[in-house]
Amino acid sequence: MSNAGFYIFALVAVIIAGLLLKNLVSCLIRTIVIVVLLVALAFAYWFLVGQYDPEMKEAVDNAVEQRSYDDSSAK
Repeated sequence: MSNAGFYIFALVAVIIAGLLLKNLVSCLIRTIVIVVLLVALAFAYWFLVGQYDPEMKEAVDNAVEQRSYDDSSAK
């Protein structure tokens, strides 16, 4: 293969790799944004329900209290 043929092949390979990378990165970024939004929504739901639902707040407080008791007794 001549030098010109190699350079054309390399140029085509770089263009195809760039297009594939662009598609993969955009999909990955989109996935990361969706996951972050879902985590934020879950946190907001947990925070709001925990504040305004007395039974939920009591259950969370008991779980935290039990966890701290378990952690201190394990030492």
